[in-house]
This record gives sequence, structure tokens and C-alpha cells, in this order.
Amino acid sequence: MENSTLTYNTTPISITYNSTFQMKLPLDIYTVLPNDDYLTSFVEIMKGLDVAKYLSQPFPHVGNKGYDPKMMLNVVLFGFMEKVPSLRELEKLCRTDIRYIYLADGSTPSHQSFKRFMDKYLKVQVRDIFYDINERLKALDNIDTSALYIDGTKIEANAKKNSFVWKKATIGYQAKLFDKVSKILPDINKLVSTSYSIQPRYSSLLLGEIADRLMKEATAQGITFVYGKGTRKSLLQRVFDDVLSYYLSASKYEEQLKICGDRNSYSKTDHDATMMNMKYDYYNQTGVFKPGYNIQIGVSDEYIMHLDIYSNPTDTKTFIPFMERYKEYYGELPTYPVGDAGYGSYDNYMYCIKNGMNLSMKYNYYAIKNSTKFKKKIYHILNFKKDEKGKYVCPQGHTFNIDEGEVYNEKGVYTQVHSRYSCGKCHNCPVKNKCTKSTGERVLNINVTLNQMQEEVDEILSTELGKQLKSNRSSQAEGTFGLIKQDLGYQRIRRRKTENVKLELMLLSIGYNLRKYHHKKHRNATH
Repeated sequence: MENSTLTYNTTPISITYNSTFQMKLPLDIYTVLPNDDYLTSFVEIMKGLDVAKYLSQPFPHVGNKGYDPKMMLNVVLFGFMEKVPSLRELEKLCRTDIRYIYLADGSTPSHQSFKRFMDKYLKVQVRDIFYDINERLKALDNIDTSALYIDGTKIEANAKKNSFVWKKATIGYQAKLFDKVSKILPDINKLVSTSYSIQPRYSSLLLGEIADRLMKEATAQGITFVYGKGTRKSLLQRVFDDVLSYYLSASKYEEQLKICGDRNSYSKTDHDATMMNMKYDYYNQTGVFKPGYNIQIGVSDEYIMHLDIYSNPTDTKTFIPFMERYKEYYGELPTYPVGDAGYGSYDNYMYCIKNGMNLSMKYNYYAIKNSTKFKKKIYHILNFKKDEKGKYVCPQGHTFNIDEGEVYNEKGVYTQVHSRYSCGKCHNCPVKNKCTKSTGERVLNINVTLNQMQEEVDEILSTELGKQLKSNRSSQAEGTFGLIKQDLGYQRIRRRKTENVKLELMLLSIGYNLRKYHHKKHRNATH
């Protein structure tokens, strides 16, 4: 109890305060936490990691020392483990939640402090931290990495939905601009006594040079440029204004094509985002193009073992760089890379064979080729029978045994060889219109190597192990995306630019894996 005296209008007033509450904190936090709290698993995992090597100063320190980076890392990772990605919420928890107070060692970092820490350390080091934690989880939970279940999804970027730039459209605008420049060149040559030649393309540098010469010519002739209503422009000014507008447009188109690079589009709000066909849109829940990223994950024993993002919307072309990055971090490749039909291409199968991996990825016709509906398409090559020599026989009994030579396809990573065969009887066949749209003979392009690889896929996936792999991929890889999108409500990326998006997704995956270990540990303990 304590007394104080206040003076008001020179009249002493005595006020008594009663302290009915007294703070008591335990000496050991584990005495007040239940055994199944997330913090127990988090401390178990992190105490076996040497993360200090990733948290050294990336540049000479200036100003206040700041908060301990290891403490900040623990708070951030535990926040993502508890599905708290908000930095403002982390700031609040460090003041009110005893677990965060314990991890923060009594410090109270602001949300800006967390942001500076993430920008300073985690943008560069988060990927290595992610794989170090995975190695720790492999040791604790004995994760079986012989099978890697791969899946991809497109997540909308933090960009305006109508801010797209299409490469094809830009090339078209550029071609029209070049035509305008070609038409005005004769007038330019007369005005400045030059001999600019008509070209198929004109650079912005050249157009800027022409505009500069026109301006110098106007100055030499004492011509004053006029603008506004009621004024009359000279011919030289009109040409200069046109060339100046062409220069600005050419500069814009060149910049857009540079940003596009190998892509077909990008978003003006986030240049690293590509326009992709999403499964959901704002209007009527059908697929439309929106800026987004193609997220690829590899899951083993329910853990996200590998993650990467791509601007290419097709899964087929992401498989090889995805596996190369996996090998870079783990030093080996899985025995069974399991993916859906989007990954079953010639290049990907060849990559698996050359690297000692089994062919366990479906191909385009894997799911439908044995269906009743597909079997009715009797003129499809997959429904053709083969004779004793392995030659294809059409439904009319014509054998495709005439060798039409070979075609080489070198567009992919590995060269493909297509053998071409015809039967020589299509011109008199009564069902030719049903069999082919060709005006001449129907020619079968057969990739013998690909057919053999697809047969191997059929053989592997038809075994009990293969059936188990297919089932696990559906539940683990697709299920992981389901949990992230529905359970976490993660429908849209919050950050912009590739490096920030990778940081966000890596932290999200670390939190997912930490929760998965905690739940599996207590699930196994109850059985």
C-alpha cells in the first residue's frame, strides 16, 4: 500500500491506492507451458542448428548495434510456425505473449526492426536456413527422401490485375512504328540534307540522333517552335514533333521487350510477375490471365523438402532446373521423382534416365488411354494394333511399313528422332476423311525412344509401389498446396519482386515444416 498527496485549490486531498495485483513470472517457462505447445518442438529443432554463420554482418556496422539477429530469427521463424506472418502482430506478441517474450529475451522489437532484419539478413540467407532446418528434420524424424512428390501451382502476384504488357502486342506496335519512321525519312533527308536509309528496324538511339539534328537545323534557320491554339507550325517543327514522339515510343517498346526477356508478358506493377491463366478470377470463377508466379514444391514424408518459383507458367519446363537446384543443396537426387502428366515429357524422362532416377511421372495420355471414351477413337495412333514385326496397323488392316525417313527435333534439351511411316493405301481408303485431314497419305511420326520410356512408366506405376506413389503424391504434394491455400488462406503473394517472393515462400515453408514435425511427433506419441 502506498499513499500520495495531491494539492488542488490549496486544499490537501489524501488518496489511497490499493495494489490488488502483483506480477509473478516463472523462473522456468516450461513449468507453465503444456507439453504439446509449439515452443517445445521449436526449441528442440533450433538448438541443433548453427545459424550464427548466416547472421554475421553482411557489411560494416554503422549506428546503433541493434537487436541480436539470432533472437530476431527465432521470433520470425516461430511466428511463421504459428501462422503469424504479420510483422505488426509479431511486435505485439513480443510484448504480450510469454513465449515470444522468452524467445525475444525481453526485447520488444518494432515491426520496422523485423523488416530491417529480414531485408538485411534473410533475403540472402533464408534459402540456406531452409535447407539446414530440413537436414535437422531429416535427422529428427528419419525422413525418407527416396521419393519426391512434385507439384506446381500458380499464385497471384501482388500486382494490379489489368497492368499487363504482352510481348506480342509490343512487337506489333513496334513494327507499326518502324513503318511510320520509314515514311517520314524522305522528308527528314530533305530538311537536314542527310541520307538516312530506309531500314527494317530503327533504334531509339538513331531516332534521338535524328531529333537532335532537326533541332539544330531549326536553330540554324532561326525557326521558333510554337504550340497552342491559333498557331501554325512549320514543316520542320511538324517533322521534329513526329520524330520526338517516335523516339519516346521506341524507347518505351525497347524497355518493355527488355523486361519481358524470354517471357511472353509481365506486369507493370511487379515486373517479375508473368501473366498466367489462373483457375479463379474476380468475375465468374473461370480461368483468366492474371499476374502471378509458378510455385514448384517437392514433398517427402509430408515435409516440403524443396521449393522454387518460376516465371514460366508450364510445369514441363520447370522440372530440370528444379531438380538441378535440389541436387545442388542435397548432393543427390531422389530415386522416384513423382509428378502428374504435366511433367511427363521427353526431355524430363531423358534427364531422369541420365541421372539414375526411375520414370515415375505420368504422361499426357496415361489416365485416359484405357478409358472407354478414348477407345472409341479408333483412328488415334494409340489405338492402332501392331503386327508381329512391331509395325502399326490401322482399323482397315493397312500396315504402315513404308519408311518415309526420319525427322530430328532439336528444340528441346535433348534431340528427338521421329521415324515416319505410311501405308501407301490412303488414296483408295473409304474412311480416309475419318483417319486423316491430309490431302495425301497419312504419315505416322513415331518417337520410338519416347514410346519405350512411356511403356516403362506404365510398368512402374502399375506395381503396388507405383500405386502407392501415385496415391501419396495426391495426398502429400497436392494436399500441401491445399493446406497452404485453404488453411492459411494464402491465395495471393504479399510481396513484390522475385527475391522478396522467395523470402516470403521460404518462410512460409519453414513454418509449415516446423508445424508438421510438431504434429507428427505428438501424433506418433499417442499411438
